Amino acid sequence: MASPGSRTKTTDVWSLPQDEQLIGQRINDALPYSGWLCSHPGPKGLHQVHLHRQLGEALRCGGRQAFLLLPGGAQAPEDVLVDDALVPRSDIGHSAVVQFLRSRRLQDGEGEAFEAGRLAVRWFEQEVGPERHQLLTEESSLVWKALRAATRPAIVENAQGRRISGMRIGPAAHDLVTGSGMLLTRGGIQRLHLGCSSGSMTPRRRSLRSSLPRWKPTTRSQTNS
Repeated sequence: MASPGSRTKTTDVWSLPQDEQLIGQRINDALPYSGWLCSHPGPKGLHQVHLHRQLGEALRCGGRQAFLLLPGGAQAPEDVLVDDALVPRSDIGHSAVVQFLRSRRLQDGEGEAFEAGRLAVRWFEQEVGPERHQLLTEESSLVWKALRAATRPAIVENAQGRRISGMRIGPAAHDLVTGSGMLLTRGGIQRLHLGCSSGSMTPRRRSLRSSLPRWKPTTRSQTNS
């Protein structure tokens, strides 16, 4: 649940490295002065943090997640090394960060599953003021528009057949899941099937539909006989 006064948005995303590259490029196109902070495991100060131009670079440097500073072009913290390709605007400090969390393949007692990552952002309106709040709203909208351009809707079904929407899946991840029949998860033990996505159907649903008998209309002469 969002805290009072906070502006929060989060979307679960299934992606592979090829998808991450595309998502990052779309976001860079929308916010050309933006940069991504790498994130390393362990306590703060244990590893050097860098501000990278590309999402893929930040993920390769750090690991499973990276953070986009908002507004675009905002100054990085003083202890961060900034990529030479970035020219942050010296008069703007960051007021929010967008988290990109990678997907991952899991193996447990239930078998292999593909766990969603996410794109998420949060800030507190009363802390940033009305003008900065408006700017963050506009720029976060551009980020999610870029996400939608780089991915497709992911409508999933749980074991009871209930459909859940609002997630996204990258093209490469979609091909992996539909080609292998791999189950999905949003965390926890629940397993999900990928259902309709941008008008397509999984092989499981195609075979179900093809097995149904075709209805043939009865002619008027047959009805009256």
